[in-house]
Amino acid sequence: MNFKAIQDRVIYTLGMQETVSVDERAIVKAFINDGVLDIVTRCRPYTRVIDLNLTGNTPIHDMSNTIIGLLDVEWPNAYGFLGRMSREDITSAQAQNVPGFAYEEPLLWVSPVPSVATTIRAYGVFRPDPLVVDTDDPATITRGGIAPEFHQAIVNYALWKGGEYTHHDLSGMGERWRLTYEGKDGTEGDIARIKRTLAKRVTPAMARKRDLSHNLGSMSLSGDYIGG
Repeated sequence: MNFKAIQDRVIYTLGMQETVSVDERAIVKAFINDGVLDIVTRCRPYTRVIDLNLTGNTPIHDMSNTIIGLLDVEWPNAYGFLGRMSREDITSAQAQNVPGFAYEEPLLWVSPVPSVATTIRAYGVFRPDPLVVDTDDPATITRGGIAPEFHQAIVNYALWKGGEYTHHDLSGMGERWRLTYEGKDGTEGDIARIKRTLAKRVTPAMARKRDLSHNLGSMSLSGDYIGG
């Protein structure tokens, strides 16, 4: 669906007005763009390759707010893919030159700290450009990269917010669409469905575990130590 089609569906369902004195289409447009951003932030439907230019001798980098999520960081020809760490662990890792990274929007820590300007590679999600004209499509990469089969979720988000705005009685002030969009416990609803679908489209991988070896030390191999 393009921007106009989504607007029309929300306005028709809620019976919102489009008169000279009261034109509620503008508020619907805002709800739709909020919905696109919410889906992109929660589900990360389109991951892009980002070249990150690191300043030498800088332990913490202030990232552009156009990047709303980093999934992986790769240091080609050196350490490969870096393990994700907590803010506390990465500080210790930098002191010991242990490879890794931490990201808390908009701050990025990379270890080891390069002594000169260095370019590394990241895989992340960009903040989408807002839908503006009627023909704009949220499936477009720069506008969210949300596949057409997920566009109903944008409609449901806008209906939820629009139901609250119009005090829509039949939907319980939008609650009906909130449940359709979010689900009751995170295991159902549009968001959970999109996440499950996207997970099936990528190469399965085991969940990463927190690496404590640089803090606790690695265990010796069997036979390395013989007590006396």
